Amino acid sequence: MSDSKDIQIENLQESPIMNLNSEDPSERSSAIESLTNEDLSEEVVKTLCSMVGDPDKGVRNSVDYMLSSNPNPDIPSNLVKYISSKNINTRNLAGEILLKLGSPSVKAMLYSLKDANDEDIKFLVDLLGLIGDEEAAPVILEILQKNNDENVILACIESLGNLKYQNALDTIISFYDINELYKATIFEAIGKIGSSKALDFIISNFQAEDDLTKFSMIESLGMIGNEKTLFFLISVLTELNGPLIWPIIEAIFFLKEKFNLDIPFDERMKNLILDTIDEADIRYKKTAAKLITAYDSNEIMPACLKIYGEDIETDEIIKPKIFEAPKEFFKLLPSFINNDSKNLMSLLELTVELLSSDNSSYRNIITTIQTRELADSCTKCLDNPDEEVRKLGIEILFTIDKEIALLFLDKMLDDNSMWNKLRLLEILSEIDSSEAEDAIEKLSKDNEEMISDRAKFMLEERTEITQASNPEGTI
Repeated sequence: MSDSKDIQIENLQESPIMNLNSEDPSERSSAIESLTNEDLSEEVVKTLCSMVGDPDKGVRNSVDYMLSSNPNPDIPSNLVKYISSKNINTRNLAGEILLKLGSPSVKAMLYSLKDANDEDIKFLVDLLGLIGDEEAAPVILEILQKNNDENVILACIESLGNLKYQNALDTIISFYDINELYKATIFEAIGKIGSSKALDFIISNFQAEDDLTKFSMIESLGMIGNEKTLFFLISVLTELNGPLIWPIIEAIFFLKEKFNLDIPFDERMKNLILDTIDEADIRYKKTAAKLITAYDSNEIMPACLKIYGEDIETDEIIKPKIFEAPKEFFKLLPSFINNDSKNLMSLLELTVELLSSDNSSYRNIITTIQTRELADSCTKCLDNPDEEVRKLGIEILFTIDKEIALLFLDKMLDDNSMWNKLRLLEILSEIDSSEAEDAIEKLSKDNEEMISDRAKFMLEERTEITQASNPEGTI
């Protein structure tokens, strides 16, 4: 076995492709990549692990992929020492690779904890919590019980929460009154661990805590709460306002779904959900969107239109509610277009989809006045700097009011987008009018060859159709 290793090392030194010690970064990278599917000797493993500190980023990327994907059991024990490097890039890369390797790294990391300083302990404990192997939990708990460094304590509490280690619950709670700095992390951790004791502890301390800590408490209640917790959260809604409402709405939704419970969909709840949709981060908007669907489509339409296009998942939740009330949608749409809403393109795409899905009854959906208002607003899209918005404006105009659309043909013909002109040609090909004929004639002289050729072809087709329907000599 040793002879084969010696041969491998000798070949490694002799082969220019596998020259890990080359001064040329590209050769070093090639050497690393050529070893990807090879059995590695101990010396080669040591050399590769040392290259997490290579000055060249490309080489570091190669060694990252190589070590992360190789099952050699010697890699973790040779790599873990580099988390003590004073070079932050080296330290972080070693940590990333150990994290990618996962459970096979745990024993080497636990062994390194024995002689590590506080900075390295924190780093290793963070990684162990992210890896999620329960083997690390008793060791981390012991560190928590003995270490006095604030950063190490926080790392231990967080990691024990990630590991969901029930035996750590009492120790974690014991740190509650020691330092204000620990409180939010404590509540996050015991929320992940979960138990009736953790639940009671959170609720009993809720009123006494500041808003920042309450965020963590509420999120934990959403994870480990029961039926009683749901009613507790509903009751505190009357006492709180601002951003704290957002995680409560989320927690209420989680518990409602978990236990299949009913919640009071009253006016106050509706307004709080609408406020969350209007002001919250996208995470909370998603949850609020799921709750808002319980209300009448007409009531919630403004909020739905305001957030449409921000997130695909949320769009799929609220789109059915929009399609349930097309009349209300078309009533509100012009104001969003006129105000050049940030989600204008998404709303226009939705409009095209709605018109396509229910075009046969479109005239029965909105009044003539609403049609004219929508058409007037769509004409503003023709001046939009975004060519996609202009194209959508053209499509909607011709769908809802062909007469107004034809009045703005000159502006459409001046569009500097080749694709918009090609789309205009497609639309005009379906229209039998002198205005459409004149527009196609102008496009046949366009400087863009693709446009002019297409327009000429359309004119020839029209001529052939005309001649076929009116042959010479017909009386």
